[in-house]
Amino acid sequence: MMNKKLLFLPVVLMTILFSSCSDDDDVIDRLRTLNDIPANAEVSFDYLPINLFEIPVETSLDLRQLIEDELGTDEALNQVKEIELDDMDIVLVSADDQENFDFIDSVTLGIKTDDLPYKEVAILDEVPTGVTTLDLNTTDGLYVDDYAKSESLKLVIKFKSTQDASNINLNLKMKFDAKLDPSL
Repeated sequence: MMNKKLLFLPVVLMTILFSSCSDDDDVIDRLRTLNDIPANAEVSFDYLPINLFEIPVETSLDLRQLIEDELGTDEALNQVKEIELDDMDIVLVSADDQENFDFIDSVTLGIKTDDLPYKEVAILDEVPTGVTTLDLNTTDGLYVDDYAKSESLKLVIKFKSTQDASNINLNLKMKFDAKLDPSL
């Protein structure tokens, strides 16, 4: 009698294991990953003085619209989750008396909205010399869902500069990743 019970135990365990896996597979099948959603922003400012502390420059970004464009509808916006900044480049378009980013020591990118506090999403502690494009290090695993879906999203770029610069024009090139879950 005892041997029959022991033979039945592996069958029960295998049934439980396979039935629980099928639910996980269903969830995975429902999720669709959206990679490299492009977002660009032009930023211009008249003057950046030499500073030991980072001076913030703000610009608006309609990430809601970019996600809606990627999905092809605005009705699916509430199904998007785990929105994450995957890549961030700042390109120097022009600046008076500056050919590259040698006037910048470090840069930090953050986001905020009218209702949500400032959150740092990318940083470059040391700017290499002679470059016209800065590749910032993004914060892995930092999801910005509420920020991205807000109609008042602002990018906050903080520069620590070693030289004065004026008439600065930058292009911010970002790529976001997200997941689409139709069950939401």
